[in-house]
Parts: sequence; C-alpha cells; structure tokens
Amino acid sequence: MSVHRKKDGRWYVSYRDENGRQHIKVFGRGPEAKKQAQAFDLEIKALKKAGKLQISSTGVYLDELAQAYINDRKINGCSEKFLKELASFLNNHALPALTHKPVDELSYSDILAFMEKYRTRSIATRNRYMGYLKAIFRWGIKHGYTRKNPLENWKKKKEPRRKVLLTVEDLKKIYQHAAPHLKWAIECEWNLGARPGPSELLSIKWEHVDFDRGVVWIYSSKTRTWRDIPISDHFRQRLLEMKKKAKTPYLIEYNGRPVKKLRRSFQTACRKAGIKYPCRMYDIRHLFASVMLAGGADLAAVSKLLGHSSTQMTADTYYELLKDEKQKAIRLIPPLEVPERPQEEKVIPLKKQEQR
Repeated sequence: MSVHRKKDGRWYVSYRDENGRQHIKVFGRGPEAKKQAQAFDLEIKALKKAGKLQISSTGVYLDELAQAYINDRKINGCSEKFLKELASFLNNHALPALTHKPVDELSYSDILAFMEKYRTRSIATRNRYMGYLKAIFRWGIKHGYTRKNPLENWKKKKEPRRKVLLTVEDLKKIYQHAAPHLKWAIECEWNLGARPGPSELLSIKWEHVDFDRGVVWIYSSKTRTWRDIPISDHFRQRLLEMKKKAKTPYLIEYNGRPVKKLRRSFQTACRKAGIKYPCRMYDIRHLFASVMLAGGADLAAVSKLLGHSSTQMTADTYYELLKDEKQKAIRLIPPLEVPERPQEEKVIPLKKQEQR
C-alpha cells in the first residue's frame, strides 16, 4: 500500500518514522525505480515488524487501516474486481492526500477538501469514492482500529434516473446484427435477467444449469446470494444445444475461452442495427423486468428474479411502470355515493285531431 506513482511518472514510498512523522522518498521513473521503491518498502515493513519502526501512538493512519480492510475483504471472499478498483482508488487518489494525520484526527472538512478536485466527475463516481472511504472508516470502528468516522453523517447524493429507451423491437434488431457469441449472451440475458458482466451473467457455468428442474442458478457477487431462475421449454432446448458445442465450463465463451467483456461487441451490434440512442447490455435486464411488470407480473416475483434485496428497491427502480398499475387498481374501487335516478318525463297524449 506504500508504493505510489506520481502523475509525472515518478515512483515514491510514503512511510512514517518511529515518532509517527510521515516521510516520502522518491525513486524516479521507470521499471528500475519501481523495483527500488518496492525494495525500500519491504525494508520499512521489516523494520516495523521487528519493532524498530513503530506506529505513532496517536493512532492508525489510513494506509494501515485500508490494508487491514482489504485483507479482511479477501478472507471473506470479496470479488477480485472490487478489490482492484478499491486499491486503485486508494493508491492513486486517497492515500497521497489523506495520510497526513491519523484517521481519528481526520475531519469531514478534510474529506471535502480531498473531494474538491473531483467536483467535475459524475455523481456516481463521487458517490463511489465517498462510499469506499465510509466503508473503511465504519469497518475500522467495528474492529477497534479507530474511534471516529468522519463520514458518519454523509449520505449518497441522489443520482439522476437514467431513461432506458430500449424496446423489444430494437433488441431484436441488435440481436440480428450481433456476433455469434454476443447473440448467445443476449439470448441468455433476455431469458435470465442477470446482471450483465462478470458479477453474474459471465460467471454462470454449465454446472449451474439444472435441466431436470428447469432452472438456472445465479450467484451474485454483489449480494453474495444464490437465486434460481425458472427457464422456458424453448430456452431449455437452446441450452442443451449450446452445451453440446461448449469448450469451457462457462455458458458464455468465445473461441474456446470464457468471455470477460461484452461492451465493445454490443456497441458494434447497436451501430450496425442503427440504434441512435445510448444503449447498454444492462438495458436488456431493465427491459426483461419492464416487460413482465407491464404485463401484470407480481412485483415480488419480479424482485426475486432480479435478485433485488427488497420489493421496495424494485418498486423504486420501476416506478413509472407501477404508477400505471396503481391507477388500474384505483379504478377497481366502487364509489360510496348512490347516483340519483333521473325523473321520468311525463308523456302528454295527443288530441284525436292531432293523431289524424
């Protein structure tokens, strides 16, 4: 965690002496400088382990706390992708700016000053950065490393809801222009509604398909839970056909290798299909849920299929669709007041001469 790289390409090591004072030693640029920085970092760690370089009595610093947090996440089976993203954020952004004092001395103002240079980034990015730090601080208190969380009262800023424009007709166009491996991935996504990418869709293996029961088991690295998705007879037959051709343990493969990304091939298919609006693989998952809810499917059932933690989350995500359902439900309520019957009009009989 102590070896860093400056924006100008120079490698450096951030460490503290026996009195807790922070120091930075720069080694220059290039592979050789990186090796020297790593060797020096190992030397510092060895001294610290031998008790010759002690942590300041004023408390733990963010780099030490973050390393302990990452080690804990590894033991608890956190995804490698998440850990890499977290380590990149810490090494390239947070640690160079927030290791000037112990964590218990960091204030909310310190965090805001650090985040100031990211004010032009998207709301999602800023929320993610603050979320990383809050999780580390909260973990530190829980395990006795620290006593204070400078982000205790921070809450995520509401992100603008993204309008999903994908329709079933446009999805069919994309499917027709997709490469073979993408075509199969789209078919799986449309029938399973999984989170696209390695977190779910690209991690499904053939051993997760129960042909006898007619279900596919999906493990979510996000929620660390399994859920079973019933499959139609048609899709079950397609799975049997594709399994005979499979060269890997994974449902989605390309040239005998598991697929790790679909973004580029999906964008190519969208371009060939003439799709003019922004579209992602994730939009298929949204369409999967939207079609079911618009057709009157039970909210709780759709929520379970999507792997949401609660029906409230599903309701919030698909509010516009459910708004129509609410209106339909309200129309079923009969009025309490009884409408008045209109008075019958009196018929005036015609005189005999008029009848003639």
